[in-house]
Amino acid sequence: MLTIILAESELEVMPGELVNHPLILSFAHQRRKQPDRILLDSNYHHVAMKDLSDGRRRGRPDIVHLFLLTALESIVNKKGQLKIIIHTRHDDVIYVNPETRIMRNYDRFVGLIEQLFEKKVVRSQEQTLLELKQKVPLNKVIEELKADKIIAFSEEGNANNLHNYFKELKKHKKENIACIVGGFPSGAFQSDIKSIVDEIVSIHPEMLVAWAVASEILVNYEIVYL
Repeated sequence: MLTIILAESELEVMPGELVNHPLILSFAHQRRKQPDRILLDSNYHHVAMKDLSDGRRRGRPDIVHLFLLTALESIVNKKGQLKIIIHTRHDDVIYVNPETRIMRNYDRFVGLIEQLFEKKVVRSQEQTLLELKQKVPLNKVIEELKADKIIAFSEEGNANNLHNYFKELKKHKKENIACIVGGFPSGAFQSDIKSIVDEIVSIHPEMLVAWAVASEILVNYEIVYL
């Protein structure tokens, strides 16, 4: 089984310090929502975010959207061998049912995640598709998995050919693998990532976008393990 955790994702509802900003009030009015119930999104709110702490990094639901489209449509997921977890900068954790089908339209996706933050669960008939739990730090998320091998991906890690790396893991009977991919646009993990993983791996000397890293993981895992 492969688990991919999109860690420290920049996914959050509007921070309190911005809810009364004129741009945010206007945007919320257009969407007929309360300002504290809309997602922070740098695509639309970058002017209001210029004085926000870590403002250049925050407000990136698009990263989560593209990551989920990549992971949920993968062969590994279609064969029932994938767990997907979204962890955010505020330690909100979203558990994703592998049978979830995320809409390709970005605005509809944003609406879905806003509903999730409000209701804490999204269901289809009797099936839970998305569930949100609050105040779960990354190390606790990883502990719950009881994985044989925990790997974080960063350009600053040990350079590896991922195909050969997975072959070695399989050779040593590592069957329950957890891979941590950063859900932020630039910079490094803010958590002490070295203390909660077995190894940090680099698959390219430059930083790659999250969905590209996820794609490499999924394809190579499929070739080696399935």
